[in-house]
Amino acid sequence: MAQRVSGCPSGVRAAMTAMVASYLVLLSHLAAASSAEGLPSSPNALEKLIVTEFPGASACVLLLHTKGQSGCRGTAEKVPLMYYSDRVRQNGGAGGDVVLVVEEENLPEFLANLASNGSSLAKSVKGGLIVRGKGGKGRPSSFSPADVFPHKNFAPYTDGGYEWNPSGLGLLRTGRAWPPLYVLTEEESEAFREMAEWNRAKGYRYPQYVADLTTEMLAADQANTFECLDKSTCLPIGGYSVASSLPPPTPASASGAAAVDDECVLVLAQVGDSNVFHGLNKGAESSISGMVAAAAAYEAVARSFKDRGVAPSRRLAFALVGSEGYGLSGSRRLVHDLGNASHAIAGCRLSQVSFVVEVGPVGLAAPNKGGAREYYLHWTPGAREANQSIYSAFEEAADDSEGRAVLRTPVGTPGIPPSSLMSFSNHSNIRGLVFADFERRVKNPYLSSYMDDGENYDVSSVYIAAELVAGALVKVAFDGDDAGQRIDRELLNSTVVGLSDCLLTSKPGMQCDLVQRVADSYLTRASLYPGIVSYEAADDQNPNDKTDLVRFLWGYLATRAAGLADLSDVGGAPPCDYPSGKLKCPLAGQVCARWRSQESGSKSKNGRCVAANVQYAPAWSHHLTYTVGKDGYGKWGVNGTAGAILDEIWTESYWPPYTPTALVYMKEGFAYELGLFLAGSALTVCWFYAMGRASRHIAKELKQT
Repeated sequence: MAQRVSGCPSGVRAAMTAMVASYLVLLSHLAAASSAEGLPSSPNALEKLIVTEFPGASACVLLLHTKGQSGCRGTAEKVPLMYYSDRVRQNGGAGGDVVLVVEEENLPEFLANLASNGSSLAKSVKGGLIVRGKGGKGRPSSFSPADVFPHKNFAPYTDGGYEWNPSGLGLLRTGRAWPPLYVLTEEESEAFREMAEWNRAKGYRYPQYVADLTTEMLAADQANTFECLDKSTCLPIGGYSVASSLPPPTPASASGAAAVDDECVLVLAQVGDSNVFHGLNKGAESSISGMVAAAAAYEAVARSFKDRGVAPSRRLAFALVGSEGYGLSGSRRLVHDLGNASHAIAGCRLSQVSFVVEVGPVGLAAPNKGGAREYYLHWTPGAREANQSIYSAFEEAADDSEGRAVLRTPVGTPGIPPSSLMSFSNHSNIRGLVFADFERRVKNPYLSSYMDDGENYDVSSVYIAAELVAGALVKVAFDGDDAGQRIDRELLNSTVVGLSDCLLTSKPGMQCDLVQRVADSYLTRASLYPGIVSYEAADDQNPNDKTDLVRFLWGYLATRAAGLADLSDVGGAPPCDYPSGKLKCPLAGQVCARWRSQESGSKSKNGRCVAANVQYAPAWSHHLTYTVGKDGYGKWGVNGTAGAILDEIWTESYWPPYTPTALVYMKEGFAYELGLFLAGSALTVCWFYAMGRASRHIAKELKQT
């Protein structure tokens, strides 16, 4: 007669039943308590408690330079969320570990508190999530992570204590890394506020939302750039500058050679800036305003040269300089290459550059009482006196603006402001000026901040600046004799507005026709982060390793160089293969530029041959070395020591898999989770015991059978 499997012995079974019943009662009480405190009971409501990730958030990641670490690294696991304002108000910043929820208006105070060595807040903060308001609402009046004197170590004068940037917090070079920090998108911020408010409403008691954050980088244990490059845990930050000259060389037979002028005036504008959250590096006023004005002026000057039909007295070389936010590395490299006997930028060597004109920030020029925008010419010592014709050219161009622009010369400053021109002033006797919208203090309250976006940009100010610069440059090129040539204001205005829309918005953004005609880009918003240099390319003119923005700037300058009356004329230019170069341009002085025809179903080649002297120029320190070992792998190094070189040489750490990540989810209290664990453990033990008894019983029955 078969025996009935009894499972646990009666005594053990009774004890286990009582224990499980007790835990079930406990769990029911905890669940009831949780429900009373607001835990949703419906499936739709519970869905909101599932893990929430933030794919659009921008992380602060670990960067290194020759002096130390900056940025963020670390990991936070199951750390409760708490509003920064509540933490400071309740206990002055002291207490248990937290991930702080920071409203944008509190961000400057929070980061300054976090960077303070004696801050009690910094000891307990394991991370931060910055939430934003819709349409830029709720921003602080100023937030500039840059120093009060940005790039003061490159200043060509001794007054390093001058406050060019009074809003500066000095947070870009912290000397030590912060815990993980993320800026959420506006859409993510709205959804996330419900979670933060849940914790606040419960008085920060369980059940509550917790966060898992990670920005732990591979170079976390290295002290600076020298160490991480030696350990191969980082790569140099650096991109490319784009340079071109006007007028372009006259196309000649392949055996011909273009003449090189004895003198050229170099026009500079910066591309990019540094930022704590470099994924949100927009640089609307600090970089894009000057870059747009210079690029629009380039097109207007090229058109003016073509209409006049005679060669100017001076050549104009334009350089849109990359990587300037990282220790002016682009302009310092540009000076080095110009001074090298084997290098020329857009056909100019350092010995041929007679003057430098830098188009600085111009997007916030304020109208005076008469309605005219005020701009300022910052001169290097003795430059105005020695170059009166250039000063006169700018004055006359301001007069030609019909009351829209007024020029001033700054007073009370120690010299030129932080600029690319400082690199030239330090390494040569070249004189120059910086054309900007400020006198003694920068007007940009968000310098080197992700808040320096389209809301911090006046397109009218940029247009008037571009008109003034273009008019002045035409006069400079013809040594004051412009023969009544006027700038095409309609074209200029269209270009400034178009470039601003392409580079400062997400719609159309980089999908705009202005970009797509001369460059392939899948981006919506332009990225001003130069990126990292993985290797030293054998051909630095190959466009394949360039960023979308740099490729566009190259194509823009190339297709505008000849001053075509209608850009559709480019479509009729000789075809070529871009970027492969298999089908080359037939004439010297021509380059193969990307060109997308507007004709539907066009089977034309991917490129067009245009007359232009345009090139890419490396924008990373010349102190960097790249060597390839016997194993075929390359390695970066630094030719020099921290005490011997002035370059900062920024690097970005390698990212481990799944880094960075940020997610938030609901977590119950310790008692509840302990009860679940013990109940589950008891049931598991009983199950194994019952399975063992059953197995032995079955084996016994089989033997009897």
